[in-house]
Order: sequence, then structure tokens, then C-alpha cells
Amino acid sequence: MSKYSDSSSSYSIEQFLDDPNFQNWVLRTDQSQEDFWRDWISQNPNALPQIKEARRILIEINTPAYRLKDSDIQGIWKNIQQDIQPRSLSVVKDSLFHRLRYTWMAACFVLASGLALYFFLAKDSQQTIYRTGYGETLNIVLPDSSTVMLNSNSTLSFSQEWDSNSIREVWIDGEAFFDVQHIETDQPFKVYPASGIEVEVLGTQFNVYQRKNQTKVLLSEGNVTMSFTDRPKNSKILMKPGDLVEYDQEKIQKKRVDPVSYVSWTKKVLQLESTTLDEMVRMAEENYGLKVQVGPQVKLSQSASGSMPLSDGASFMRLTARIFNIQIEYRDSIYYME
Repeated sequence: MSKYSDSSSSYSIEQFLDDPNFQNWVLRTDQSQEDFWRDWISQNPNALPQIKEARRILIEINTPAYRLKDSDIQGIWKNIQQDIQPRSLSVVKDSLFHRLRYTWMAACFVLASGLALYFFLAKDSQQTIYRTGYGETLNIVLPDSSTVMLNSNSTLSFSQEWDSNSIREVWIDGEAFFDVQHIETDQPFKVYPASGIEVEVLGTQFNVYQRKNQTKVLLSEGNVTMSFTDRPKNSKILMKPGDLVEYDQEKIQKKRVDPVSYVSWTKKVLQLESTTLDEMVRMAEENYGLKVQVGPQVKLSQSASGSMPLSDGASFMRLTARIFNIQIEYRDSIYYME
């Protein structure tokens, strides 16, 4: 860490990308880096734009680990050399390819770190993929002008052959808010949050949550049909604005709620409506990647109502402690509730 000791120095995006400690922190492979980078950024706010851009590049090219044969890697490198052209820039919006000055540096980094499969998938499976890190959100404009706000620690993907398909299809892992445009040809729009589940709309606003075998769909405007193709009777539910459907592999539950509280995160606000401390702990872990340990005297069933701003993980935990009137101590990269 000594090369970052001089707070008066200026740092480049390439320098951060080339630093193994920075890579481990961004990709969450070494939690011990969290304290260092949190403190360093607070002492070097001028470097925040470079930090954010380097984080975006690393997250974008990070894919699940796959083992490739040497022949595959050689073929991928050949494809990279052939395919880095202006045409690639229109395929993935705001992607690594959109910034030519980093293209060759990124290609080398991909091969060196074993992430060349990203380019392999983009070429052969024709999938456009967006990812967000912990505590980050992303606004996405789809090819049909529909918009998606992707919540933190989430992934959205769709086929690059969108215009030639009879159905507009997207896949979501995590959480996202959709504002779907109706088109003159009445081309259906389908969202797949998990295997055996599909959400079909023509034009509407809705929120989809999918984590740990639990799916939640909240409809704000329009009409949605939610189908469960993996169930014996191929269940189907027609949703109206204010409907919330929850599915946990065992049961399907539909209830009426206030949509505002479920989509408030899109405005960087968390609206609490009898929200339990247990739910707050879940959000801290899922959205910010925090480790939380709850003491035996703390009642996770206690609830609170109100609103709180959303920013970084530390602020989230600090406000949670204040709202629920509990003590929270941070040590050894773990938040302890007592």
C-alpha cells in the first residue's frame, strides 16, 4: 500500500487497474482491503473519478470463473484483435469498448486475469450484459427505448439481436425497476428473474427482485402477467397496479401494497413501512456486501417506519443504528449489532 502514501500525488485509471490490491477490493476477493480503501478515498477525494471509472471497468469485465483450454484462449485473443472496430462500440452501451484509449490495456488485463470469456460470450452468444457493484445503481436504455434502473449487486442481460426477435426478452439477477415502452407492433416484453418464472408486459412500470431463490414483482403502472412455468398447473397471475407477488419456490403470495415504498430506492431513498431490523440486515448484506453479526440481545423482529437517504454502506449502518436505537460497532471488517 506504500505507493499510495503520498496524498499529493495524482493517480491514473491505469494505475488502479494494474494494482492487485485494488482489484481484490473491487471484486470482493479480499475483505481486508475495505478499511484501507475507505480511508484512502476519504483522504484523497480528488481521485474519486478515477476510482469510480476503474471500478466500473473491473466490474464490467468480471464474469464467473470458467476454465478455458489454451486453444480457446488463443482463439479469443485472435477475435479480440479482429473485432476491436467502431462497430463494437454500438453493441454495448457505455461499455469498455466505448473508451478506445483503454481498449488494448483492458484486453491485456482480461487475458492476464483469466476473464477473456467476457469477449467470448459477447461474440458467440450475442448477449449484452450490465452489472453493478455493491452500493451502485445504473440507468440503462434498452434498444426499444424502454429504461431500466439496475440496483446494486445486480445483473441485467439481453440479446443483441433484439430487433429481429418476435419477443423482447431480458434476464435479471438482483433487483431492477422497469419502465417499458409500448410499441406499435405490440411486441411482447418478457422479464425472466429465475428459472420457471416470466413476467410479460406490453407497456408498464414495475419492480423485479430476485435473490436467494426468492422472487418479488411489484406493479406500479399498467398490467403484468406473471407465469410460473415450472409448477404442475403452469400457474398464471394477472397483476394490477399496487399488486405485489412473492414466490419462494414453495408458495405464491399476492397482496396489495403501496408501490412507493418498494421503488423508493430508485430515488436514493429507503422508505420504511413497518420494516424489520432483519430486513435491514438483509439489505446491508445484499446491497452493500457488508458482514453483519447480531448479538443475542438484539431483536431482529422489531420494526420501524419513516425514510432514510441511501448512499454508502457505512452511512446505511449508521442510520440503521439510529432508527432502531441499537449499538453498532465496526471492527475486523464486520459490523456487530449489540
